Amino acid sequence: MLGEDHTVSLLSKMMELSTSRQKVIANNLANANTPGYIRRELDFKDELSKLIKDGDFESLKQMDGKLILDKENVAGNDGNNVHVSSEMNEMSQNGILFSLTQKALKTKMNIIKSAIK
Repeated sequence: MLGEDHTVSLLSKMMELSTSRQKVIANNLANANTPGYIRRELDFKDELSKLIKDGDFESLKQMDGKLILDKENVAGNDGNNVHVSSEMNEMSQNGILFSLTQKALKTKMNIIKSAIK
């Protein structure tokens, strides 16, 4: 539909993906001392950018991101490649993304409420 605003659905999806990413990071941290564990990463930036660029907001609803094994990080002697400091940094950055997205969604909802009144 011409002029349709997809802001709420986009922000909601970003919060959902950020929550999923937080779970993946927490799992990595929980396995920081597990021999042979390869850290996981939830990648959604490229897919999300493409869907927004293409205006494909229907596909956005089904998007879950891509869970990938990080084989690029150097593993220790035990075969584990989780670096706690890096995971904590990722968790912090992801938390900031979630908070900013949540604030943007709250602002958008307040705008809609004001328009209705």
